[in-house]
Amino acid sequence: MELILKESFEKILYDSCDKDLLEESERKGVPARLLQALEEFGVFLIGIDEADGGSGFEKKNGLELAVIAGKYALPVPFTAMLLSNWLAYRENLDSKGGLSCGPLDQRIKIDAGKEQVVNGTIENMYGYTKGNDALVLGTNEQGEDYLVLLDASQLDYKIKHNLANEPVYSFTLINHAPKLIKPIEPSVVRYYFGLQLLLNLAVATGALKKIFELTIEHANTRVQFGKQIGNFQMNKNNLSIMAESIKQAEVMTLNCIESLRDNLDQQNYLELMVAKLKVCEAITTATPIAHQIHAAMGYTQEHILHYYTRKLWSLREEYQSESYWSHEISHFVLGQEEKLWEIVTQ
Repeated sequence: MELILKESFEKILYDSCDKDLLEESERKGVPARLLQALEEFGVFLIGIDEADGGSGFEKKNGLELAVIAGKYALPVPFTAMLLSNWLAYRENLDSKGGLSCGPLDQRIKIDAGKEQVVNGTIENMYGYTKGNDALVLGTNEQGEDYLVLLDASQLDYKIKHNLANEPVYSFTLINHAPKLIKPIEPSVVRYYFGLQLLLNLAVATGALKKIFELTIEHANTRVQFGKQIGNFQMNKNNLSIMAESIKQAEVMTLNCIESLRDNLDQQNYLELMVAKLKVCEAITTATPIAHQIHAAMGYTQEHILHYYTRKLWSLREEYQSESYWSHEISHFVLGQEEKLWEIVTQ
């Protein structure tokens, strides 16, 4: 069944996500017909129990589809919609007007008092649907975490576009009266953020594999000075570097997907941090090589490469930088009783 799910999902994207659709979606937004096809297929119900109206597939299957979505540069906020459904289901949230999940590496401030209000800013929220309530994280004066469901009727937002030309939303909250403020354990916060981060990495992994495929195809067909450019020694060397970095990122991401459970222990979180770092490194390494081998052609509107590289650059910008995660990994390792070798080989 899992194989049928992936093959059917890929068939939908293969038939739909050509360059013309990607170009049109940048001008007109999410393609309604494709979104409807995905909804009818039931893809957004993955990770929800069949008894509760879901598909019965596990979250792991949704993450595997996110890799395929990255491969086709799916112009639908698939991962954002999937995560919103997962959190709404697990937290038993009933938002009749719809719900969108904000970036879980950001916090707003919950002010004490009889009438609890929240203040702060949520930046660069990807996948928000206008009119939806927004689910974000907040902290009180004691540093305790809460799930906060922001009321769509009170939200004022600004829209800008990321490097992939996708709309991202920013909210400034001033004495906002949310629909819900619910305490949440730190371990659950880490798990939810881990899901959000892993969905990001899954899409990036699929896109990285696609740009390598495009680059190999171009190197084997483009002829200069009487031979294929893939036969030039410099290009051979660059392609091997590109392949190595992408494979490292893919192995780390797929390992995190395969080991996904209903919680995220410290070892799993360490693996996820390392995966984020390796994916960011692969994007930094692979995208310049892809454009170097494609030359100016890869930047033109007529070629499909830039739809993937711009998406990869925008994914790299989400959820903190490489230096942040390097610091987090070193802080984690230094805080453990085990020696470094024991942690690495667990």
